[in-house]
Amino acid sequence: MSAPASERRSVPGRDADRGPKEPAAAGFPHLVREISSGGMVGLLVLPFCVSAGVVAYEPLGHNYVAVGAAAGILCAVAGGVTGALFRTSSFIPNITSTTHSLIQASFLGWLMARANGDTTLALALLPLSAMLAGLWQIVIALSGIGRVVKFTPYPVLAGFLTGLAILIIAQQLPRLFGLPSLGALGHAIGTFHLPAPAMPLFGLALILLVTRLEARAPHLPTMLIGLLAGTGLYHLLRVVAPSLDLGGTVGEISLQTASFGLHLDFDTAMRSFADFELLKALLLTSLTLAVLGTLDLTFALRAAQDLGDVETAPRRNLAGQGVSNLLSSLAGGMTVTTSIAFSRTIYEGGGRTRLSTISLAAVLLLAAAIAPKAVGALPTVVLAAILVSIAWRLWDRWCVVLVHDLFRADDRDAATRARRNVAIVLAVTGTTVLGQPVAGALVGVALSCLVFIMEMSRPVVRRQLDGSQLFSKRIRAQGDLALLRGSGRYTAVLELQGILFFGNADDLASRVKSLEGSARTVILCLRRVTDVDTSGATILKQVAARCRQRGMNLMLCSVDPKFGALLAGAVGPGCRMAPDLDAALETAEDRALASAHAAGGQAWRALRIEETDLAGGLSERELEALKAHLQPCRYPAGAALCRAGEPADKLWIITRGSVSVRLAGERSERRIAGLGPGTSVGEMGLIDRRPRSADVFADEEVEGFVLTAESFDRLLREEPQLGQSLLATIARLTAQRLRVTSEELMLASS
Repeated sequence: MSAPASERRSVPGRDADRGPKEPAAAGFPHLVREISSGGMVGLLVLPFCVSAGVVAYEPLGHNYVAVGAAAGILCAVAGGVTGALFRTSSFIPNITSTTHSLIQASFLGWLMARANGDTTLALALLPLSAMLAGLWQIVIALSGIGRVVKFTPYPVLAGFLTGLAILIIAQQLPRLFGLPSLGALGHAIGTFHLPAPAMPLFGLALILLVTRLEARAPHLPTMLIGLLAGTGLYHLLRVVAPSLDLGGTVGEISLQTASFGLHLDFDTAMRSFADFELLKALLLTSLTLAVLGTLDLTFALRAAQDLGDVETAPRRNLAGQGVSNLLSSLAGGMTVTTSIAFSRTIYEGGGRTRLSTISLAAVLLLAAAIAPKAVGALPTVVLAAILVSIAWRLWDRWCVVLVHDLFRADDRDAATRARRNVAIVLAVTGTTVLGQPVAGALVGVALSCLVFIMEMSRPVVRRQLDGSQLFSKRIRAQGDLALLRGSGRYTAVLELQGILFFGNADDLASRVKSLEGSARTVILCLRRVTDVDTSGATILKQVAARCRQRGMNLMLCSVDPKFGALLAGAVGPGCRMAPDLDAALETAEDRALASAHAAGGQAWRALRIEETDLAGGLSERELEALKAHLQPCRYPAGAALCRAGEPADKLWIITRGSVSVRLAGERSERRIAGLGPGTSVGEMGLIDRRPRSADVFADEEVEGFVLTAESFDRLLREEPQLGQSLLATIARLTAQRLRVTSEELMLASS
């Protein structure tokens, strides 16, 4: 397994892995853009942080809801500032996440059940779970095994995220009815007695508002709008209809109360280490948080690299993320993670450096410190509705496509892949829901290892060649062939294999990036690619966009029809899809020759007879004698020069256009060679006089000369020296073509 490009260039003792240098400030406008972009996103992040804190602390009881809301903000502030300082300078923020909070909530719920409702043990181990998660991430970064995490198969991630979405809905659904648990909700529905019927109607209306608004206006901050609209309507109804029961609010928050991590109960924690079950649950929870956070960071770094074209420095960034979790564990006991969506929002607002993410954390701190009553006035029914909306966004829509493929797959391989992926998704989702997130993560890790061993052990780039090693089947004039041998290094051919997905597609993107400045055309041959998922197609889209920006021509060839629509939609119209490698090479060669001729002041004109391979070495007298036996000819595009089985009674010397030699097979016609200006076709038939073995068609309008068998025989009798020269030239050209074919066969077998 090859290391990422940023790590391959690292040299001990140097600063190669320190990441990109912070861009020089462009004065006051630059500072305004950085601060304003982060500050605006800070307002958008606020409801997510509050919701994450409520989710994490809810198992401790209603009295800890306000503490959780404050902890969600405080951990985002501490982890955000620390991440900005210890990671490479970028616009990737750290926030508290509902996904991570749910994992910690399930751990707290298990601790509360074990301690019969006593919060002492839970409060002692919650910050330790975040602290150990940070330590795990530092170990993963220093050991270099973080590169393995990105190879997690997509069905595992889809199943895990879908399971978390179901858990969030199951946790918050009773809150929409003002009830403490799903059991209480089931009993209330069974007895047709809902204590607060207005609450679910209010929450459902808010969920519909947020989801519809997000569908119609995805660029708007829908969660913030829903939070403000729901909170405003809640307090308005409390005034105009005080008898309407809509539940309570979060309650007054206090940052000082939330920051209990600064007063860790080490005695209780150390005593719990003697209990093997407690220790195992703590280690598994922290490891799950660390691995999930590492995946989040990997995806965020990749997205940021595509947005801002920055180096990722994965080891330093992951170690910095671990330090962030160490500090956030002391601030409020929760882990922090990165966000692709908010990173993109900061970037679009003008943020480029760590100043934008520090500004985000500052806005969160000011909101909690200056207006704690405003945060505490958030209604619990509104937060529950927002969390259900977040869960609706969290589950992976790819699962719907997967079910469709399961019943509509056109071939056996696609059906087999669909069954395997469905089994993985159901296994991880079911274990996450029934056995809690830690168990789901363990099943996911086991399935990841199995799938990885089975299908992803090989590098995606099988080998790399260039146009000076590999030629198309098109037979060209010797002068053009010499030009191609000299300029062939500007054409790079990457033969891919196996499954193209996020992990190895990232290596492909790095390989293509390394060709910048040396290659003008990049050909990706997908003949050996067995599967392409949405993440692999996304990386190809980014590769195609980068090639367009750098003035490079990107071509895909030998694409399985099953992936044709997916890849064509990903790479866009600017990327040519060739049916096979030969067609792609021929196109690249034509471009190279056109560029070479243009640079030499030559146009694509019809060649003179003396510029062709067959007549190029003749003396002036021999040339005149040959011309006397030639007849000019012209064929429109698609016309047949000859067909298989016909008598071999002539040869053609092509001076303009190109022809293809095609051989009919049992199922389809196959192109075995192409010939362009300066070459000849049909010459072997004049020597052995056997019937034609293949069809020859004009690819475009063709001009040239014809030498009939009768004229050839007369030329041999009347001009024996000229005849011998022509026979020697035919033998030499045939030998050269055989040599090129042998070299291609050797490359194909390697």
